[in-house]
Amino acid sequence: MFQLLPVAALAAFHEGLKEKRETVKQELQQKRDQLKQGVKEKREAVKQEVKEKRETVKQEIKDKREAVKGELKEKREAVRGEIKEKRDAVRDEVKAKRETLHKELQEKRKSFEEEAKARREELKKKLGDKRAERIEQFFKKMVDKFEAAIERLDKLAGRIEERLNKAAERGKDVAALREKLATARTKIDEARTALQDARAKYAEAVKDPDFKVAFAKVREVVEGVAKKVKEAHAALVDVVNSVKGLGEEKPAPAAVTPTAPAAGPTQ
Repeated sequence: MFQLLPVAALAAFHEGLKEKRETVKQELQQKRDQLKQGVKEKREAVKQEVKEKRETVKQEIKDKREAVKGELKEKREAVRGEIKEKRDAVRDEVKAKRETLHKELQEKRKSFEEEAKARREELKKKLGDKRAERIEQFFKKMVDKFEAAIERLDKLAGRIEERLNKAAERGKDVAALREKLATARTKIDEARTALQDARAKYAEAVKDPDFKVAFAKVREVVEGVAKKVKEAHAALVDVVNSVKGLGEEKPAPAAVTPTAPAAGPTQ
C-alpha cells in the first residue's frame, strides 16, 4: 500500500496537470477567438469608415463638378448674351448704313439720270445721235452690272458674318477670319467708291469731241471699276474657302463679277 501511494499521487498530479493544460488551452482559444473577433470588428469598422470617406469624397467631387458645370454654363450664357448683343448692334449698324447708302445711291442714280439727259444732248451735238446713244448705253449697262455685283458681294459678306458669329458662340476661334472679312469689306467699299467716282470721270471723258478718244476714256473708267470689283470678289472667296475649317457648310461664293467687254460701241 505504501508503495502504491507515490504512484497514485503521481497519477493525480498528471491528471491535475492535464486539467490545467486543458483549461489553459481553452483560455487561449477563447482569447484567440476574442482577438479574431476584435480584429474582425476593427476591420469592419475601418472598412465602413473608408467607405463613408469614399462616399463623402465622391459626393464632394460631384458637388464641385456640378458647381463648376453651373459656373461654366453661366459664363457661357453670359458670353453668348454679350456676343448676341454685339451681333445685334453690328447688324443694326450695318442695316442702317446699308439703308443710308441705298438712299444715297438712289439719289445719285436719279441725279445721274438727269445729268445723262443733258450729257446725251451734248454728245449728240459732238458725236451724233447714234454714237451718243451707244456710249451712254454702254456706260449705263456697265454701271448697272457693277451695282448688282457689289450688292451681291455685300450680301455674301453679311451671310459670312452671321456664320462667324454662330461659330464664335460655339467657342470657335474666328479672329483670323474676322480680319479677312474686314479686309473683304474694305475692298467692297473701295469698289463702291470707285463706281461713284466713275460717274464723275465719265462726265469728263465724254467731253472729248473725238468718239474713239471719248470711248477709250470711258472704257478706262469702266476697267478701273471692274478691277476693284474683282479684288473685292477675290477677297470674299478667300474668306469663304477659310470658313470650311469651322466644320459647317460654307456659303456659296458670289457669282463671277462683271468685267468690261472686250469691245465697246463701234464707230
